[in-house]
Amino acid sequence: MSNWQDFLDTQGATRSDSGAICFTANQAAPSTADQTTYLTELGHLGLLAFDGPDAAKFLQGQVTTDVRELADGHWKLGAQCNLKGRMQASFVLAQPQPEQILLRCHASLTEALAQSLQKYAVFSKVSISNVSSSWRRLGLFGPSACELISAQAGLPAMEVGQIKTRDNILALRLEPQRYELWVHDEHAQSLWQQLASHCQLADGNLWQLTDIRAGWAEITAANAGEFSPHELHYPLIGAVSFKKGCYTGQEVVARLHYKGKLKKHMARVSLSGGEPSLANAVVDAEGTRRGALVSIAPSGPTTWEALAVIPDDLSTGLQLAGNAEGQPASKVERMSLPYPLPTSDNDQ
Repeated sequence: MSNWQDFLDTQGATRSDSGAICFTANQAAPSTADQTTYLTELGHLGLLAFDGPDAAKFLQGQVTTDVRELADGHWKLGAQCNLKGRMQASFVLAQPQPEQILLRCHASLTEALAQSLQKYAVFSKVSISNVSSSWRRLGLFGPSACELISAQAGLPAMEVGQIKTRDNILALRLEPQRYELWVHDEHAQSLWQQLASHCQLADGNLWQLTDIRAGWAEITAANAGEFSPHELHYPLIGAVSFKKGCYTGQEVVARLHYKGKLKKHMARVSLSGGEPSLANAVVDAEGTRRGALVSIAPSGPTTWEALAVIPDDLSTGLQLAGNAEGQPASKVERMSLPYPLPTSDNDQ
């Protein structure tokens, strides 16, 4: 069976109204005491390949992260900005070969990002291609993830932030017990079956909830061009270098870092009530827009967790706009992030 979607159907996958792949209905969010290891298909993510002797040099001049640091076997978070210093895309970069860099971003942005970067690539020895259909993206997370990476994927031990490759399998260790796997299509089904026999199959929503709890915001087509890297704490998570030199939007990002004083930043929040969407603005009691949601994932049957750019002022009560008539407003409750927040953007 060569079709990946047909294969997932045989594994018990269903599809939501939006087309997202689901494995269990109303899957409970894992607690800190959860001892389950999960395997999920990351079809909501896409993959671009940059091939050629100028791949690293080209990307170095286009993105916020220092691409040179990929050469020592690490993956990097980063962003591509417009001239106003607003994030057009967010991504993970890895360099499996000296003249190849793979870029993983939200699937809604792969084509737009490839076209945007292609405009700058005409004088570089680099080709840009969408390889989303030839490389599958899998997520593995839970207390047995490290053991399974070794026993079932045949990959050596690695530190958080490192990558390892074997037989067209590229593994990125994101957190102590969380891995992202980029697997060539011809190996994906067999690796899935090897891992699935030891894991519970999970929806992509559960992976996105894990991203939210890690404080990693992802840009999609719905909010491209809306946020600055500082608003999403990208300097804090190692996704912005202030020493690497010029890139598109660098002057604005650097000015904000050294002189700026933003009054809004990203927070992790809980929501309850009607199902939210990124189109729901965050408003105060008078209905005045005060912020925006960046990403959302269900944490229970009627609860959600989200990342939202909202005022730093803690005295302002916030809720979501756009609820159905007669439905109580969804209150926005602040939650903690897993990293300490600076007192100013200059400290990031």
